Amino acid sequence: MPASAPSAPAATRTTLAGTFVVSAREGGHSHLWAFAPGEAVPVRLTDGDFEDRDPAVSPDGRSVAFSSNRRAGWDLYRLDLTSGEVSALTATPSYEGHPTWSPDGLWLAYEVYGGDDLDIWILRVDGSEPPIQLTNAPFLDAAPDWGPDGRRIAFISDRQGFPDVYIANLDEPDETKRFKNLTQSAGVAEADPVFSPDGTTLAYSARGDGLDLIEVQSLDGTSPDPKQLGLGIRPAWDPTGQALGALSPGPLGSHMVIYPMGSTMLASIGISPPQFTDDFDWTDHGLPGDWNGVAIPAASSTLAAAAPTGEDGRFDLARLTDVSAPNPQLSPLVIDAFRGLRGRAAEEIGWDVLATLENAFVGLNDPLPPAFAFNDWLYTGRGFAVSVGAAQSGWIEVVREDYGVETYWRLFVRAARQDGSIGEPLRVRPWDFSTRASGDPSTYDRGGSLKTSIPAGYYVDLTALAEDYGFERVPAMSNWRTYYQAARFNEFARTDGLTWLEAMLQVYPPEAIVTPTPFRTPTLTPTRTPWPTITPWWLPYLKTPTPTPVPPPATVQP
Repeated sequence: MPASAPSAPAATRTTLAGTFVVSAREGGHSHLWAFAPGEAVPVRLTDGDFEDRDPAVSPDGRSVAFSSNRRAGWDLYRLDLTSGEVSALTATPSYEGHPTWSPDGLWLAYEVYGGDDLDIWILRVDGSEPPIQLTNAPFLDAAPDWGPDGRRIAFISDRQGFPDVYIANLDEPDETKRFKNLTQSAGVAEADPVFSPDGTTLAYSARGDGLDLIEVQSLDGTSPDPKQLGLGIRPAWDPTGQALGALSPGPLGSHMVIYPMGSTMLASIGISPPQFTDDFDWTDHGLPGDWNGVAIPAASSTLAAAAPTGEDGRFDLARLTDVSAPNPQLSPLVIDAFRGLRGRAAEEIGWDVLATLENAFVGLNDPLPPAFAFNDWLYTGRGFAVSVGAAQSGWIEVVREDYGVETYWRLFVRAARQDGSIGEPLRVRPWDFSTRASGDPSTYDRGGSLKTSIPAGYYVDLTALAEDYGFERVPAMSNWRTYYQAARFNEFARTDGLTWLEAMLQVYPPEAIVTPTPFRTPTLTPTRTPWPTITPWWLPYLKTPTPTPVPPPATVQP
């Protein structure tokens, strides 16, 4: 018998294939963009004073399904990539989002907030049939992804405690047997499952021990344990199945990462997604040739609307009108951004959450509690702290987010109207600081615990709105688990790239901050002897603040 011919070596890919359609935040709103790897400038697909998210490219590549609140509340829409026309697919008072296409392009599975929880529904795209409810459990059922065989839908559910990956078998008529828990991982929260193009593997993100990891699970039974690829959230497959994309989250944004699968070698990866990308889909179709789109505008420069008014180039503070705070003043360099944020938040939430602050400017002669760092941004006039009372009364939910060794917090404010016209439902369990005082040593050591369930209702992400106006959240201090105030979950600062010292020098002379002794610890006395009035030596250097009322800006400031 003749010797068999040697097998040819596997081809090596050096570039990424296909097109990315992403949802990214720009100018204070999330919209859809498209770009191919290696292209210099992404193409804007949608625009307007509303949010467009959750892009899902149709199997034929000619349209994109997405969710939007361009009318009152969240509905599903379809963008025709040839004409640019947008048409509504749903029009209900309930929240609807996260669409995924069936392989034949005739159906969409999506999530609906009905009652007090999210469920999965199925809709015929041409509207010829009424929607079909797939899940109806009193728990979170969200983030569906339709398998390439057309007979399976993966989704996330917390019906057994922590969010796990489930698979619905559409051929199973018995509801008690239709849903299978794929992961069953106690203490780990999975999210955003996606089938590989051949349907043999499922990728998802898993959050445990403060890290978001991308994991892949074989569905053919060959490997019962998932394989960890690396850090990331919201995975999406390369259309060929040879790579997996994901977003790598950080406290101030995220960037895109690519994980090669198997023996694939990606020697050159040219990715330039828009800043603040929060979700994306990966298709093997390019944009239709007659669709022009709009290029991303150049980024605006940093805010510099005010000129120095004090001695040696320093700035007088400006007063916040109609704001209740111990010292309602901010630097004139950020006060317009705060006013814009306050007006936008009141419009989005339905009530003025920033009318009462825990703190605005804090002077060196009126220091913060000793648990706070000397270099806190509240001293600079560039920071503010939301009212703690709003969180303690249940109007604000606090979600814990860990990045490496640092802990950050995301604030969700309860919308004034709970009819679905504003806000959206929560997807994760908030943090409960109060359980650290419950007498349980474990919750005390952890500084609290996750709430036992996701609060019902509609909420607005105040942290995302603050980022639109340049205000960054402040990380918790290292002792936050044992000292409640050190969590700093309610504090925001607009740094504009300055160091804390540079920001301080915009308000104080160098002599005033060279010696860090801002807090005078009182000595205990057996009688109610009043403290004498102490005049700090640096007080003459700080000029009396000059009220400078300025009307709120009409547009978002970078």
